[in-house]
Amino acid sequence: MATKRAPKRAYLDDYLKFGFTSIVIEGIEKPQCVICLKVLSAESMKPFELKRHFEKEHSTYNDRNVSFFQRQSQSVKKSRLDTTGQTAITIRAEVEASYVVSTIGEELVLPCTKDIVCIMIGADVVKKLSSLSISDNNVQRRIQEMSEDIKNQVVEQIKQSPIFVLQLDEPTDVSSCAQLMIYVRYIHDSNFKEEFLFCRPLDSQTRGIDVFNKVDTFFCKRRSRLEKSWAVCTDGAPSMLGSHSGFQTRVRQFVPDVITNHCMIDREALAAKTLLASLNVILQEVFKIVNFVKSSAVNTRLFRNLCLDMDAAHMNLLYHTEVR
Repeated sequence: MATKRAPKRAYLDDYLKFGFTSIVIEGIEKPQCVICLKVLSAESMKPFELKRHFEKEHSTYNDRNVSFFQRQSQSVKKSRLDTTGQTAITIRAEVEASYVVSTIGEELVLPCTKDIVCIMIGADVVKKLSSLSISDNNVQRRIQEMSEDIKNQVVEQIKQSPIFVLQLDEPTDVSSCAQLMIYVRYIHDSNFKEEFLFCRPLDSQTRGIDVFNKVDTFFCKRRSRLEKSWAVCTDGAPSMLGSHSGFQTRVRQFVPDVITNHCMIDREALAAKTLLASLNVILQEVFKIVNFVKSSAVNTRLFRNLCLDMDAAHMNLLYHTEVR
């Protein structure tokens, strides 16, 4: 005979007098203490369970009134990094506002302009304004044209500069696709300028020749000369530093005197390489533990179950990214 599941208990505002608010983890509502921030299991959403935790762990707060716990609860919710935190709420509001103002030209600005012109100048001019199209598709095309124009301006300034410097980064996105990002620094009007040049996916391989072809194709299409490159900044990957087919070697075939530097985009990871021996031992132990868990599907599932049993906020580990 199948056993009946215990009904899920919902959070009640009265639980706040025991110092507990609620938090939703993977769709399950659980009680969270506003003092020690500990998250109890969903089965603990009972008055006597919450009261027992409060009296055992926080008996010194017995004389506090409900308003104190309300302030604590608001502080906890604001500090959360999930979708209920203040940061997530602000981001959602910003995204929603960006969608609202995207139609403001068509729905508000143009009608207001027509009313003003009709009163101040006359109805004949309003007919001319009616031919002005600011629909969402037209605005999208204008933005794309403006983006292309900005890129063309940067390329023209690079052509006029006597020299320029390139910095390459090859991060991998969430879909495991390598993205080649290029930054450029050059001279314009006797001042140094730094701009983001382009981002292109490396669809197949990430060899030095593949990286070089992306860069060379970009400059060739815009009739610019890679020979004006004075320095190149890359990381220490073999595809960049290879003595036979690395990107830097390919560039030297066009610019023999080019200066090469190590990229400092991931400077935090580079700084970790020079940690004190006492700190580095701890860091290496953490790497070993993470690799042990992530190296096996069984270990990963066991670790996830352990996190679930402990009501941990996070269930997965991330690999350490080695910077070369």
